[in-house]
This record gives sequence, structure tokens and C-alpha cells, in this order.
Amino acid sequence: MKHIKNVILFYNSKRRKALTYSAAIERRLRQGGAKVLKICVNDAFRGFKTADAAVAVGGDGTVLYAARHVVDRGLPVLGINAGGLGFLSGIEQKEFLRSADVFLRGGFKKIKRSLLSVSVVRGRKTVSGPLPALNDCVIHSPESRAFTLRASFGNQFLSEYFGDGLIVSTPSGSTAYSLAASGPIVMPDLEVFLLTPVCPHTLTHRPIVLSACEALKVAVHGGHSAPLVLSLSMDGQETFRLEPGDTVLVRRHPRSFEMLAPAGFSYFDILRRKLSWGER
Repeated sequence: MKHIKNVILFYNSKRRKALTYSAAIERRLRQGGAKVLKICVNDAFRGFKTADAAVAVGGDGTVLYAARHVVDRGLPVLGINAGGLGFLSGIEQKEFLRSADVFLRGGFKKIKRSLLSVSVVRGRKTVSGPLPALNDCVIHSPESRAFTLRASFGNQFLSEYFGDGLIVSTPSGSTAYSLAASGPIVMPDLEVFLLTPVCPHTLTHRPIVLSACEALKVAVHGGHSAPLVLSLSMDGQETFRLEPGDTVLVRRHPRSFEMLAPAGFSYFDILRRKLSWGER
């Protein structure tokens, strides 16, 4: 990786810790000779011209925001945890301050993560997307009413789901909402989709792992019992209102998200530290 001279610093202004951390990180980057452009994730995205890398200071939501806004530019992102779990972070703040020179010399490794590309088709017209999602897209309703979704994989009918919703996630998102809905943990370098039902009204429906080589189609069933309000949420940050008869089309995004991390970074170490994985 080449030397880093221009850095985009994404930060969450609503977290006091993130504000404190981002100020210290900005000073350290400037001391190392880098130019820094700050972007607040709580403001309207104004874009940027050029950069060598991005740093996201906050929780996982800050990394998700940064990933969706830089993936088309092929810009690598280093997540620095200033939130709670920080599962998408590559490093903690104190460690970064000690190793900033290594980062600026291009000494951090790149880890590729796949994204979803999500569209909504109404009739024969695409009315939303394609939009990227690093973790997941979720079809749900704020009403306390189950509804029916019809899922197809490629040209094959998969199943009808009757319940509170459906989560389509990447391997990166396997430790997020999908895990809370009893989905499996999946190594992030695999090219797969996870399809996880939310409170299905049948004991026979279980999460399934599908190859990302085919498109996944999820059609919204109409009928008199369908909820009045149904939404599609990308990474819990962008929402689109669905109508009966809409089809959500999910493909693998043509570009990968590049996550930066120190040379000794281990996914299994993150599982053990963040989730107490394997402890008795």
C-alpha cells in the first residue's frame, strides 16, 4: 500500500467519546504530515475530491456510513472504535495513536469485505437503488402484524416466509442483526448471502446461507392482511417504503469494501474479545 498523504476523517458528533477521539486522531495525523478532511456522519454528505484512505471514528454505524460513501471510489477505511461493540473497527484509539506512523507509511493491511447491492422493482420499473449495504438489508414493519414474503434465488423458488420480517446480510453482517435473530456467524471473506427470518410463524423455517453468485428476489405479498406500512432498511441507516407487489432485488455489489487493520489483526480474536466467543 502506498504512503497516505490525504485522509478523510468520518466522525459521529453525537458521541462525546467520538468527538474527543477524533480531535486527538486528527492532531496525530497532521503531526505525521497528512492532510485531513473531516466529515460528520450526522450532517448531509457533501462529498470530497480525492484521498488516499479514510478513518471512521465512532461505533459500527460510523464505519457502515463511511463504507457506503467510499466504496465506489475504492477508498480503504480504518475503523477506530469510539462506540460500544465496535465489531467493524480495525483498531482501538490508543493503539492507533502509537502506530499512526505505520498507518501513514501504508503499513496496515487491506481486508476485503463484500457488500450487498439492493434495488426495489415496482411493476417493471426500478424505483429505488441500486444502493450498497455493508451489513444487511431488512424488510420489516413497525406494525405488530405478521406478513408474507416470497423469496426466489436465481430462477428457483426458495420459500414463502410468514412472520415479522426478513434479514438479508453479508458475512460482515452475520454478527449484527442476523446474529440476534439466531443466524450463524460466517467468516467475512466468504462470497455468500445470509437469509434470516425474523420471528417466523413456523418452527421449520431456519436461517440459510446462499451463494452470492445469483440474485436474491424477495416479493412483498399483498392481500387484505398485509401491514399498511412496510419498509426496506439498508444498514439501519437508509430506509425505503415498500408497497404490496414490490420486489426487493439483492445482488453482490460489484466492488468490495476495503477495511484497513494492523498486520496482526485476527477475525477470531475479535470474536473472542467482542462476543466472548467460546467462553464457558
